Amino acid sequence: MKTLVLALALLGGGAAQAAQPAPVVQAQAGDVHAAWKLGLLYRNGTGVAADAGLAAHWIGSAARGGLAQAMFTLSNMLAAGEGVAVDAAGARRWLEESAALGYPAALQELALKERDPRQSALLMRQAAHALQHWPAQPQGASASAAAVRP
Repeated sequence: MKTLVLALALLGGGAAQAAQPAPVVQAQAGDVHAAWKLGLLYRNGTGVAADAGLAAHWIGSAARGGLAQAMFTLSNMLAAGEGVAVDAAGARRWLEESAALGYPAALQELALKERDPRQSALLMRQAAHALQHWPAQPQGASASAAAVRP
């Protein structure tokens, strides 16, 4: 009986799926937090070989899923050409989307790029306020994932 179950699992691809780490399976299933975490692992080379292209793929997936911190990180990756082609317009768009969700670092970066001193000051106040209310750590992230670069 055990042989039959094993054979069915192998034929159905169950063994291949089971061999993949949980974050990969979760990210492939559309879990934005798992995609974010997986992107950070690839970006920083934590437990896997560093791969900027895969990092951009998974962080982009999390950004498209509405995760503000992923939007901010993707913005920085697009601005620097990290794992993707340099795209200043795309970087600005993701930065603004992250800021619109109240992500403190995005609001602060927009403030620093703003030429109008009054608008810059307003954005800095919004960033300071958002920082007081933003969770210290993204839901589902580990302490090591929270300590990585933006």
